[in-house]
Amino acid sequence: MLGFILGSMFGGTVGVFTMCLCRTASDSDDSIGRDGPDQKNIYTNIK
Repeated sequence: MLGFILGSMFGGTVGVFTMCLCRTASDSDDSIGRDGPDQKNIYTNIK
């Protein structure tokens, strides 16, 4: 039972960390003007 509780806490922490990284990457894409995966070269969109 202790392993389940510790595993849930560790898994939840890793999940939150991963979502923070995804959110940061999304905000970074928005700030440089990337619209999505259809953009071929990110350096041509820098303003």
